[in-house]
Amino acid sequence: MNEDSRISLTEKGKEIAVHIYERHKLLTNYLVAFGVPIDIARADACKIEHDLSEETFEAIRRQYKKL
Repeated sequence: MNEDSRISLTEKGKEIAVHIYERHKLLTNYLVAFGVPIDIARADACKIEHDLSEETFEAIRRQYKKL
C-alpha cells in the first residue's frame, strides 16, 4: 500500500489478478448459461475460481465456447 492507502501490484501480482478475474468471469457466465441466478453464480464462482485445476478450467472453457 502506498501513502494514499492504495494497493499497487507487482507485475507478477497483476498477472495473477488478471488470471483469477478471467476465471471468475468465465465461471460466472458458465453458471448463468445453465440457469443459475447471477448473484448466486457470482458467489459460487468466487468459491471455486481459486481451487479449480487448470485442466478442469480448460475443459469448462471449451464447453462454454460450444454454448
